[in-house]
Amino acid sequence: MQNDLTPKQQASELIKQAHNIVIVTGREPSNDQLAAAIATQRALNKLQKQASIVITDALPKSAELFDTQFISTDIQGVRDFVISVAMHSVMVDKLKYNVEGDRLDVTITPLNGNFKASDVSFEQGPFKFDLVIALGVPQIIKLDKIVEKNPTIFDGLHLINIDYHRINEEYGSVNYIDQNSSSVCEMLVSLFESLEQGMVDESIATALYTGITTATHNFTTPDTTAKSMTVAAQMLAAGAKQQEIVKVLQSNNPPKATASPAPYSKPNPTTPNPKPPTAASATAKEPNTEAVAPDPSAATSIKEAIVQAQIAAEAESAAVKTAEPTAKTEAPAAEASEAQQNGSKKKI
Repeated sequence: MQNDLTPKQQASELIKQAHNIVIVTGREPSNDQLAAAIATQRALNKLQKQASIVITDALPKSAELFDTQFISTDIQGVRDFVISVAMHSVMVDKLKYNVEGDRLDVTITPLNGNFKASDVSFEQGPFKFDLVIALGVPQIIKLDKIVEKNPTIFDGLHLINIDYHRINEEYGSVNYIDQNSSSVCEMLVSLFESLEQGMVDESIATALYTGITTATHNFTTPDTTAKSMTVAAQMLAAGAKQQEIVKVLQSNNPPKATASPAPYSKPNPTTPNPKPPTAASATAKEPNTEAVAPDPSAATSIKEAIVQAQIAAEAESAAVKTAEPTAKTEAPAAEASEAQQNGSKKKI
């Protein structure tokens, strides 16, 4: 590859030469990253390329816009099936295979002696990918977790690093970095044009517009440029489903909350509230009536319950204080009445 090619031109050439491509994003991908992956896969398919998206984390909100059944949580692709035969004491004379229906027969003719079943082993060969595209990932350690779990999975492959972050570490064999772009999706528009004119159709335009509008927060961030607006307009002209995008992204569907207490309902006017006991009612005997259980459906706030308890306590305390002097005044009156009666008896 010529050194005088720009990063975008180098990326374009690698894509044209590749046949089986893996697309990865960062951990916990953003709407821009997911939309870019969807658009890239569809663009590569139009070029008759095999393209696989691998995302192991949960998908963002914009996933509701796309058919995500082609997104894998693990590396999948064509791999060689390697059959090994130990030849410690037996040499091979001929090797042939024959397909019988849905069965493959491999025949090994020994030169001397015979092979045993224990001489045969098999294993999976490397994946047949020939290119990796990383979208919107500034640091290699922030690539999808699949890379951490399989650190050598992309060894020997070209990696195209497409990003707009200023802190990008340029870890790819080709680093297509545009710090003046608002999003990865904005960058992909010109890359797709370099691959083939007229490639952007309605589905690709919808994905790219989704990435641009989410990355710029509806074109309100400082990163929004005249180019961002122009590219977005081009995507609308290409058939991007703006209203559908807006409907999905602005729909707030929070998880259902646990049932909240019913609002406090005012007491029924036909059922008066009980009055605090007075001094007279404290001393008088009340008829023995059965207590009525409160209506469980009538919710009462905690604050009101505290206030009612305070009122009842104050009323009870006032009743006790009022009853004590009454009892004390009744006792001397009784004694005076008895003394008067005794005096009358003496006079007779």
